Amino acid sequence: MDSLKFLPTDEEIITQYLCKKMDDSSFSAAAICEADLRRLDPRDGVFKQGEKREWFFFCSRAIEQRINIATTYSGFWITTGKDTQIFKGETLVGMKRSMVYYRGRAPTITKTNWLMHEYSLERSYLSSLQNEWVICKVFLENKMEEISNHMAELKL
Repeated sequence: MDSLKFLPTDEEIITQYLCKKMDDSSFSAAAICEADLRRLDPRDGVFKQGEKREWFFFCSRAIEQRINIATTYSGFWITTGKDTQIFKGETLVGMKRSMVYYRGRAPTITKTNWLMHEYSLERSYLSSLQNEWVICKVFLENKMEEISNHMAELKL
């Protein structure tokens, strides 16, 4: 029997999950855990759950903390490219920022195949809020050998 997969569209992530979390910080979804953005490190055991290939997290932060780099204990996430606009019909509802994970510290930095998409509400929804929630989707690029190597690394 195949297990059910959580495969929301970008628009659903914003409208069905992030908006609800912003309205009620106690809102939870079975497929989305809460985590600290600066602690989402691919070397952590949370990314070791069998054949699972994508992980979703609610992350809280102050609005002024919108960042281009997030440091973890063994590396850092850094923004790549331009933010993508997310629409519901013709209405802009949010943004998607792409990040890639680099392991190590200068001068020995290694780019990995770990990616993160950070989803945030469109700024006009945030004018009166002190804190915001984002949803982070963390995944390993479609390379089966990388998954095998990562799983072996976690078992060390």
